[in-house]
Amino acid sequence: MKELYKKGYTQNRELSWLRFNERCLEEALDESLPELEAMNFVKIFSGNLDEFFMVRVGSLMDLDRVAPESRDPLSGMSPSRQLKQICKNTRYLYYKREQIYEKVRKNLREKGIWIKNNEELTDPEREVCFAYLRDVLLKQVSIRFLSGMDGLPELKNNQTVLMGKLDEGYYSIVSFPEEMPALLALENGSARFIGIRTPDVLMEFFDKWMLPFQAKEKLLLRITRNAEFREGEEDELLKADFRSQIQKMLRERSTQPPVRLEIRGDCSDSFRTELIAKFKIPKKHCFTTTAPLEYGFLDELKEVLPKATLRTLSYPLYTPRSTPTFFDEKVVDYAKREDILSSYPYDSMMPLLRMLKEAVTDDRVREIRMTIYRLSSHTRIAEYLAQAAENGKKVKVLIELRARFDEQNNINWSRRLERAGCKIYYGSESMDDYKVHCKICQVVLEEMGEKWYLTQVGTGNYNETTAKLYTDFSLITYNQQLGKDVSRFFKNICKNRYFEDYKYILAAPQGFKQAILQQIESETAKGKKGRIFIKVNSMTDPDVIRKLSDASEAGVKIRMIVRGICCLLPGVAKRTENIHIVNVVGRYLEHSRVYIFGSGKKERMYISSADLMTRNTEKRVELAFPVIDPKVRKRIKNTLLLNYMDNVKGRRLDSEGCYRRKKVEGEPVNSQQRLMDEQI
Repeated sequence: MKELYKKGYTQNRELSWLRFNERCLEEALDESLPELEAMNFVKIFSGNLDEFFMVRVGSLMDLDRVAPESRDPLSGMSPSRQLKQICKNTRYLYYKREQIYEKVRKNLREKGIWIKNNEELTDPEREVCFAYLRDVLLKQVSIRFLSGMDGLPELKNNQTVLMGKLDEGYYSIVSFPEEMPALLALENGSARFIGIRTPDVLMEFFDKWMLPFQAKEKLLLRITRNAEFREGEEDELLKADFRSQIQKMLRERSTQPPVRLEIRGDCSDSFRTELIAKFKIPKKHCFTTTAPLEYGFLDELKEVLPKATLRTLSYPLYTPRSTPTFFDEKVVDYAKREDILSSYPYDSMMPLLRMLKEAVTDDRVREIRMTIYRLSSHTRIAEYLAQAAENGKKVKVLIELRARFDEQNNINWSRRLERAGCKIYYGSESMDDYKVHCKICQVVLEEMGEKWYLTQVGTGNYNETTAKLYTDFSLITYNQQLGKDVSRFFKNICKNRYFEDYKYILAAPQGFKQAILQQIESETAKGKKGRIFIKVNSMTDPDVIRKLSDASEAGVKIRMIVRGICCLLPGVAKRTENIHIVNVVGRYLEHSRVYIFGSGKKERMYISSADLMTRNTEKRVELAFPVIDPKVRKRIKNTLLLNYMDNVKGRRLDSEGCYRRKKVEGEPVNSQQRLMDEQI
């Protein structure tokens, strides 16, 4: 298993991810996309890359320091070799982003939206820019003069600054406040907009406002820092005051070691060498680009454009369906007859919201239980939980405080819920140190002296914002056998009991992985009659990869939809030639996880919070929930089949790890658009 790469059907996870992100960037070239949506894919690519360096590259750099001889079991690559290849591929992606950004910028200009570079300014526009600099910007920015590089202040993570190399051995550094506008409008009419990014304004007139010094060089730069926990920090987090320890970690994150240096502007080799030495960063981790370092200007542009113009440059407005139509009765009473499936973002979140809202005042309700990984900053879900507690209901909420980059938001909500009277539990607070990633909500009712369970499980977070952007399934059921399993599961994780088998549900870190392996083995035993259909975000677990290869060799037909990282290479002769993997990148982020084994009446289906990554299968608390209702099963499977057949936004993963366009034979299939247009 340690040398699975020798089998020839696996690839490195980091390089697989970079190819996925390149796929996101290439989506900006789709001529059918509205221009602002095309630019948004450039923004998505850039944000993805930021997080990749903060988390994955940071971890690899740490590994290279402590275990340089270690090898990736899926590729055989050492940490240093992985870092070298990552930087090489990333440098190409920076070049590709420059080309695509300019193409999209040109397309916007043809539609009357011109985001100008400095060299494109007219003399009157330059006068406007200079006046804005003098009257507004110089009152907002912070300027420091340094007699040498030793005085360079600590830069925050992903903070863009303007830096100049002056005469007489001096340097200057200009910091931008968060509230500084990212875009200056030079002309804004009903059919025309001309603007410039404010950092470019500061760059353009840098020489003038540096007087009496003469600027030899000027550039925009940005430092990306390691956002992973340092060695020993995780143990610290397990001490008494978990919440305060998390806040301490957040403060320290801004001073973690740099993992990337980005430069925009003309920079001499000598100045670049000085910066690399100052930030103690490997030369290969320094990237120079002509494209913007940040894309906040895009959000501001959307705010200032006339609504009519914005509509022509954006996706048509879509309103999620309100299903099912049970407005004359309570959710619990409807669920007694049949399960309720919501398919986000095509369906609204209303069934779940109504389930919680009704529980606040329903005299039958004794308790509400819920796990929370990510919430939106403004959420009705948390408010309903608070209202229920204030109304005398028992409310138990397990909040994972280490949901990366949502830590502070979760801390804030934990305090709000605690003040309302909710009993708060924290994920990762035990010595076992498992993140709680599952998505469960359960309402406990009492009728005729007996307990009854109304249970909701989902593949995505309880986040009203992302529910409009991510594809996920949410299932509400009154099935009491499943409800009792979930009830026991929730009680166990609140007591830090993670290792228990359940009758119906599959739970990581104990039984999920083993059950998935057994299901694959069961289909393998059927040979050519075996069937497996899986949809996940990422695929890295070596044990699962090996089992799927074994199934393929036995003749099992395996279909997979993998959005991002996929370390399994399909179509390798005699190894994975019966495995077919597709990827869909479109208007919405594919996020649901579904596992289907077998066919016909013996088909087994699970929806889950877990991807096929070792972190999910072995190191997180996850849940896979069996789908029993035939109508619900049919709808979920039809949705997956539509995703799989997508030949517009879908790509096929080949045996080399590259994404290839599908041949359009017959009618074009855009699965997300189809799901928006019709009920599946």
